[in-house]
Formats: sequence, C-alpha cells, structure tokens
Amino acid sequence: MQMINLLIRWALLCVCTSLIVSSVTLCATPGRSAAAKDRASFDFPATDVNSSESESAVKYQWNIREKDAPLLGLDHERLRAGFDQALTYPAAEFDFPIFRSLSFDESEGTYLLPVISRSDKSLAFIELGRTTTPNTYRSAEGIELVDKDTLKILKIADGTRYLFVQYPDGEFRCATIKQAAGSNLNLLYNANGLTLHGVSDSSGRSLTFNYGKNGIRSLTQTWMANSEGFTRTWSIGDQNFDDESFKYAHAVGLKSAKFLPANAVVREYTTQMSACDKLLARMFGGPNAVAGANGFEPAGLAAAYPLYRGDIIGDDGKLRRGHLSHAMHLYGSPDGRGDSPLYVPAGFTAHSSEPSPTDAAVLFYYPRLGNLTDITLALFHVADFQITAEGDRVRIGNIGGPGGSSPLYKHSHIEFYKGNTGLPPAAARAALRIDPATVFSAK
Repeated sequence: MQMINLLIRWALLCVCTSLIVSSVTLCATPGRSAAAKDRASFDFPATDVNSSESESAVKYQWNIREKDAPLLGLDHERLRAGFDQALTYPAAEFDFPIFRSLSFDESEGTYLLPVISRSDKSLAFIELGRTTTPNTYRSAEGIELVDKDTLKILKIADGTRYLFVQYPDGEFRCATIKQAAGSNLNLLYNANGLTLHGVSDSSGRSLTFNYGKNGIRSLTQTWMANSEGFTRTWSIGDQNFDDESFKYAHAVGLKSAKFLPANAVVREYTTQMSACDKLLARMFGGPNAVAGANGFEPAGLAAAYPLYRGDIIGDDGKLRRGHLSHAMHLYGSPDGRGDSPLYVPAGFTAHSSEPSPTDAAVLFYYPRLGNLTDITLALFHVADFQITAEGDRVRIGNIGGPGGSSPLYKHSHIEFYKGNTGLPPAAARAALRIDPATVFSAK
C-alpha cells in the first residue's frame, strides 16, 4: 500500500510540475517563448559521436523553484550511459556543463569557459580577456570573471554567479552556482576534488552520482514533498549495479572512446602510447608505479577521473592545450592511491636546492636527457626531498608533496622544457613543454 501511495504521489507530482512554469531550463532550444525559457525539457545527445543508433531521448529539467519536486526532473526510469558529459546548467547566455573545468589559455592570456552549444549540442568555449580593471576578465557577451587566486567568480547578466575553486590537481571546478533570486546550488566533490559526487540546493534537496568501474552507474535523488521524505534511484544504461568493485583492470583502447570529448585531437590510446607510459613509470617511479602521458590518464582512474586530458579543438577552430598536453602524471599504483618513491635519471648538472614553496616543484638541468639535449626537467608535488644516487637513477623523494595530491590520490606532475629555463612562469610553460614521448623512446 505504501508503494502504491508513493507511485500515485509521484504521478500527481509530475502532472503538477508540468503545469507550473517555474523551473530553469536545461539546454533549451533557441527561439522559444519567455514562458518556455523558464521551464523546458532537453533531449540529451549520445556521447559516442560514432554511434548511429537512434535511442529514445530522455527529458530533463532543473526544478529550481518547485521545491516539492526532485532537484533534477527525469521522465525515464533509465538514463543513457555518459549522460553526465552533457549535463548542463542553463543560463541566458550559455549552458554550462557542470562536469567541465574552467581553464586558462596560457598563450592567449584568456580564461576559457566551456559551454554546450544550443544549436548542435557541441562543446564550445567562451573567451574572457583581461580588462583594464585589475584581476578582471570579460567576454564579448559581457560575462565577467573576477580572479581571486584560487577562487574565480563568474558573473552573468541576470546576476547569477558561478564560483570556481581550485582543487589539488590544479583544475578550477564549479563549486557553487548562486542565483540572483537567492537559490543556491552546491556542487559536491570527493575528498581530492577529482570527482563530482553530487549536487545539493539551498532547500536541502540532493542528487548523488554513484560510480562504478565504467563511470557513473546510477543517480540517486532525495527531496521532500508534503512534509514527507523521498529517495529514488535512476539506473544508467544496462550496467550490472551489483558490481561494487573499485578495481580497474580493464584495458584502455577503443572501448574507452566514450570517455573522449568529441573534439579531442587524439582519438585512441595506442599500444605505442602504452609502451611509452610503462617506460616512464619504470624510469621515474617504484615497482608499482603507473604513468599517464600522451594526453591520457592511466586506465585505473578512468571511472573517477577524466581519461583524456590532452589537446582539444575549440568551437572556434583554435587548439586548446590540456593538463596533460606534453606533460605526465606519475601515480604509485593503478588506482592512484599508492605511494611510490620518485626518481630522475642520472646525468643532470644542476638541480634545485629545495622544492618551491607553492607547488613543491624541483628542477634538474641536463646537457643531454634521453634523445634530446639542453633539457630542464620539472617535477611538481615532490615530498620528502632528497638526492640519493641509486645506479643509473637518483631518488629525489616521494610522490604527492605539498600542494599536490590528497588523502586519496597521490601523484607527481612532470614536465620537460627546452633549454636551461629554471621554473618558468605558469603562463610561459605551455610554449616550452616537450612531449615526453620524444624525450624517451620505448624499445
């Protein structure tokens, strides 16, 4: 009887909310009426751009003002796999994909806000250039960004503010969306800030993303209606939701294409890339270390971390550098949680006396390193700094130093620069980086 009452209540709730024009739109189509702008549905696209299947679309809407409805309105029992990559929060000027990070184009000196196009649902970027006001950036559309170091505040015309916070891996992720009318959305991340765990609003409603080895496996929402609490879970695709394993042993190859953005420059993690990563892991880490270079994170982090972090092509045709474009991450174990000693090759003629105070960076200069000459090696997030020769390698400490990882993920970020550069300013590093695969060749 309780289940029947719940179903009846749910049906009435859906009918009522469809009659009330009181929600914010999710990726609504252009040219709709003013009333439709306040509440409308959106068909989420498939994330695999090569798919030719005509799956039935699922309708979504944010029930911002309708407090008795779940935070995210869904009209199907199951969600399409990869729906998170298209999940956006709508505004008058753009639709913001909440799983995406704000980035900085070092070569142009502009901030790049990822948005989803309302015409073809593709990923695009809004550029915000520096203004005459200190620490302030503005786009051609009038969107303003205030730079407060580890906090970036984005303001749009209707008064809504998006707060982006810097997490341990250096990425700026949206932490709060504050509407001018007073409603707030809080985006909740796990302890290391690498995974969006869920969203809650100022009235206490929440939605939680439940992860499995292939990414998000279900979505759970809680809300109140008529002084009664509700909890409901929507499944993703046809996954086996009894699998609670946090072990990631699956291979990375074409099956991982669903983790690639449609505008990724590199479309496949090849056997040559895998061999290069294994070589780099043996060179810089301990026996269980894994490396992520060539624009890709290790396979073990695929469900909780963006697998592809290399170059992408913006909607304007410009090349955008990713966090791992000509850089690498070193982890102590396949799941990213292990410890590892940190090594560098012997042969350097100069090195840092201690790690830098902000990001624990240590530098080494090599007249020759691997296949190249005149190279500076920079290792960020170095703990327990030391210089101890061990054969053809030199131990310099452990991965995951100050300013680096978190209690869950432990890593060091490694870059190669052409020339005796010292530690370049952050804005200059992209132009100096050398692809790790060109420094060392796997045999």
